[in-house]
Amino acid sequence: MVGPALVIGLGNPILGDDGVGWRVADEVDRRLAACPAPSPVTVERLAVGGLALMERLVGCERAIIIDSYLGDGEPGTVRSSPLAERDGRPVGHLDSPHDAPLASALAAGRALGAQLPEDVVLVTVDTIPLDVFDDALTAPVAAAVDLAADEVMALIARAT
Repeated sequence: MVGPALVIGLGNPILGDDGVGWRVADEVDRRLAACPAPSPVTVERLAVGGLALMERLVGCERAIIIDSYLGDGEPGTVRSSPLAERDGRPVGHLDSPHDAPLASALAAGRALGAQLPEDVVLVTVDTIPLDVFDDALTAPVAAAVDLAADEVMALIARAT
């Protein structure tokens, strides 16, 4: 990879399927640690979106963001696409009614001169809305963690 790369798992690990981003980030971290050579990739887990997420991306050249997706697919479906193709769709933490959507936050940051990645890829796992305090994922979402980690690792490999 050229320059710093960041993988961010988004969500809340005590809200059931909303924690899938963190679980995938944990798996990616484990796989990167098992590699013989040091990785140029940083893996983080966050529970922010919009402007706060944009601020964390300052200085990165490439970002992979993992999150839940309240889509129309079957729970556990893994999707991967550039941020520009998902803007305005119901991804778990990229947007908030009290904050700017991530794409708008990135545009504002760039307008203010911040160095922000042009290459932002989303890896999402379809979930159903569950507002339940639980640190466990539902079965179909838990089964998708390895598939989503495979996708993140493939994105990392393609960029190196």
